[in-house]
Amino acid sequence: MSTSAHKGIQWIFRVYNLFTLERDFIWESGHAIPQDLVFRDLKKNKVRMIIEKSGRITIKERYSWDGCTPKVALLDLLIIGTPDGIPFGKEHKPKTYYASLVHDALYQFLPEFPDQTILTRRDADDFFYRILEEHEFAPRRLYWLAVRLFGGIAIYTRKNITRTTEGCVETWDGEESRPALSASPI
Repeated sequence: MSTSAHKGIQWIFRVYNLFTLERDFIWESGHAIPQDLVFRDLKKNKVRMIIEKSGRITIKERYSWDGCTPKVALLDLLIIGTPDGIPFGKEHKPKTYYASLVHDALYQFLPEFPDQTILTRRDADDFFYRILEEHEFAPRRLYWLAVRLFGGIAIYTRKNITRTTEGCVETWDGEESRPALSASPI
């Protein structure tokens, strides 16, 4: 059987890149860090995330992620897995949309941090909870518990087994080399 024929009869598969950010997203975490950091996807040479000394996190437009996981698609008709919540706010995005965005971006780059104490997995999980709370997501404690219990497995798997992108962290001291921040906070 050819490879293309085999792909044509795939019944179940993991859902990736369910969402793509339409414009930069900025969130004030309040978690100060020693220096501004820029996170770059080396495969496409694109800045994906910026964390400023003040704790302001900017995730750049066109960043793609899979929402709350795990999810699988069945027969190309139905997505089964962790629900992302009902539409919320003026943009009508699922209630977990921005929480999962920040959490996934941080988890993607946590292995690249120059100092693992600057921002930890616990910090990323707590940010996830805070954004869920801001968006009035009722089962936020359950979702937070899930990322606390299973998030370490996700990071280990990504770092050591399934890594498909290479990333790096850059620092900057002056405005000259600073990447453009084109969006305003949502």
